[in-house]
Amino acid sequence: MKGPEKIIIAVTGATGAPLADHLIRQLAHRIPEIHIIFSYMGEKVFRQEVRVPKNLSLDDYFSEFHSIRIWDPGNFSAPFASGSGVAHAMVIIPCSMKTLSAVANGYSYSLIERAADVMLKERRTLVLVPRETPLNSIHLQNMLQAGKAGAIILPPVPAFYTFPESLEDIKAYISGKIMENLKISHELYPRWSDHNENEPNRP
Repeated sequence: MKGPEKIIIAVTGATGAPLADHLIRQLAHRIPEIHIIFSYMGEKVFRQEVRVPKNLSLDDYFSEFHSIRIWDPGNFSAPFASGSGVAHAMVIIPCSMKTLSAVANGYSYSLIERAADVMLKERRTLVLVPRETPLNSIHLQNMLQAGKAGAIILPPVPAFYTFPESLEDIKAYISGKIMENLKISHELYPRWSDHNENEPNRP
């Protein structure tokens, strides 16, 4: 499975930052170049939910990974703000409903939405991991519209046939589903066939 060599990860202000942290760390072992954008609220929520010390910058938090570069959300000079500056795929995790709305309607008010718009117009892989519940009709319509434009809508819903025993197992499952849509091989969770070999045939 041939995966991307350059990927963008955007972290917005919805809850679910540990999912982003897990995915970034998995990709950092597999992808040569990872560009991360935190929205203003995305950074605040990430620091809170992942428990990043106040005196530690996010650059230092990820300093063990030389493949990672963090971008300011207002920096439209980033190479991937243009279709000519190639990034092969992008994941917005978690994707707030505000960001979903902007992506679905082509409103590029920060580098996050602009990069997503570039992914769609260049027909490259864009994965949105929306984190909200319950959903109203506006949320659903925006997901439909983004999906029609080419985005992959991947809600962070765990599977229970894998018998998760910890939060780490659930994070691994979500990361694995995202990586499959990025065409990146992994062994983060057992496949369905690994669980049902001894099950009787069912109609």
